[in-house]
Amino acid sequence: MSPTDAPRQTTKLGAYRRAFAYFAPDWPWIATLVALIGVSVGVGLLEAWPLAILVDTVLAEDPKRGWLHGYFLAVLPKDRIGQLFGLVVIGLALQVVGYSAWMGRMMINYYLNYWGTTRVRADLFGKLQRLDLGYHQTRPQGDSIYRLTTDAFGPWGIVDIIIGTSVAAVTLTVMTTILLSRSPPLTFAAYSVAPLILWSNWRFGMKIHKRALESKQVDADLTAHIQQAIMRVPLAQAFRREPSEFERFEQAVARSVKALLRLNWQEQLYPLARDLILSLGSAIILGYGGWLVYRDQFLAPVAGGMTVGALMIFMDYLRKLWDPLKWLAEFFSKVRTFEAAARRVFFVLDTPEAIRDRPDAAPLPPKPRLLTLDHVTFGYLPGRVVLDDVTATIAPGEMAAFVGPSGTGKSSLLKLMLRFHDPLGGALRLDGQDIRDVKLADLRAHFAFVTQENLMLPASVAENIAYGRPAASRGDIERAAALAGAAAFIDAIPQGYDAILSEGGANLSGGQRQRLAIARALLSEAPFLALDEPTSALDPQNEMMLVGTLHRLKRRRTILLVTHRLNSVVDCDRVFVMDAGRIVERGTHAELLARNGVYARLWRQESSETAPEPQRPFAVAAAPGRKAKKRVIEQ
Repeated sequence: MSPTDAPRQTTKLGAYRRAFAYFAPDWPWIATLVALIGVSVGVGLLEAWPLAILVDTVLAEDPKRGWLHGYFLAVLPKDRIGQLFGLVVIGLALQVVGYSAWMGRMMINYYLNYWGTTRVRADLFGKLQRLDLGYHQTRPQGDSIYRLTTDAFGPWGIVDIIIGTSVAAVTLTVMTTILLSRSPPLTFAAYSVAPLILWSNWRFGMKIHKRALESKQVDADLTAHIQQAIMRVPLAQAFRREPSEFERFEQAVARSVKALLRLNWQEQLYPLARDLILSLGSAIILGYGGWLVYRDQFLAPVAGGMTVGALMIFMDYLRKLWDPLKWLAEFFSKVRTFEAAARRVFFVLDTPEAIRDRPDAAPLPPKPRLLTLDHVTFGYLPGRVVLDDVTATIAPGEMAAFVGPSGTGKSSLLKLMLRFHDPLGGALRLDGQDIRDVKLADLRAHFAFVTQENLMLPASVAENIAYGRPAASRGDIERAAALAGAAAFIDAIPQGYDAILSEGGANLSGGQRQRLAIARALLSEAPFLALDEPTSALDPQNEMMLVGTLHRLKRRRTILLVTHRLNSVVDCDRVFVMDAGRIVERGTHAELLARNGVYARLWRQESSETAPEPQRPFAVAAAPGRKAKKRVIEQ
């Protein structure tokens, strides 16, 4: 990716705005959440008053009254016993309402979290699907998995922290107002430690943000390493490299643990410093408040002075005051962790799509068309050309092959035809129209592609064959399997076409996977069949069967064959011989042999016999929660 194609950097405000946008469809739930928060705050402010009224008014010899006392006592009987039990009932009711509001808040939080994060993941997954192969091939899969599974919670974390901090700010404002009305000096004493809290927040916030970014990257690297290590298990076993792989795994885990510990140290040092500061504040309030009660009630009694009940209200509010104060003080340190995760998501979402529809892209309904390679030049890395001035024409219904040694750009040509990449120079055309000028979905609907990897899904055999045409009938699926030479081994499998393949088709041999991939392509209604080394894992008998199938499909579909096995191209209408990224010879099999050039030399070098590949036993994949049964199938 060139510097000009780098993703734009999202500003802090922009990241927060984008995070909230994911939850805009849930505004009724957010409004309900705000209402429940208001109820919780109100209950929190009132729940200490029944006890204070009981102490200062109902049980006191000299009852003290205030406007809130009057509201509470107005609904209670006039006798003290009735007031006592009435205050108990009011206190219980406040607790029930408070806990119910809290439960409602939690359930709405879960709802918003899950559905909002689902939208984030949907956007991120869709973006990853649209990004070109160049993006995916230069980044570990584990990094993308980590962004989808973990970083996707970043936007909700931002929303949750901002909502929680806003609630804390409202609560703090109301409580401070009430405390000032009771005793301004005591309230000022409570806030005497605020500068220390702000300092600790600034000091640790920067370090936590830095450590959080570092830890997330190391965790993403660990996820990628684990995925790659699991894929290398057969290789490690074959070359007795298990100790080396285990050592690499331990090193990767150790790096993750060290990064987490560095983050955890900062995350724990910050609360320690904060709580020590708050403890100092609590000691100041308890000492000063106790002295005020002693002064106003015993030393020099005054009307409207500090009472035991008022001190209880004050201490309850102070206890609740610290929680919103912590929310405000920790806002930056908390939100930066989620901001770091959200930025990693937005980085991918903002990555330019190298392969995308042009604004004026034209529709192109699938049908047989003339394929032209017009002076095509291509390379994966700057300064390194893989295809150099390649020109060829393939008519509808023809069977054309690109042959030559490995590394000559044959497979790259097929990837260009499906616009997995765009050429650096020249153009590929369908009926004379540059494929970059047509809709990408329409272009790819023209091609059924068989890759060298032969990817299999953890689904039934039938579903794997019908992946490109899900609505295909069972009869069509079975005919495609027969044409690909797969019917015999499928029929021998327990459960046949309904048998479940394990992940990656690991319970199939390489040849079986290849035949299923070819059946998948044959079932497609695409006018072009593009096959990359389709016979590489087939024995001679099945190779000839496939070649016969392709020969019968001539004139009905255009067949593009990339192979190094020249036995497969004898009946091709056109054979393009490639070397060092260029077409050095072209013609039919007979014409190229008569020319006695590169193709003729390759033909003489190729062995006429290929030993059949031993077939692996097929193990039917177990259903979830059930033990797998291994059944050996004789081929």
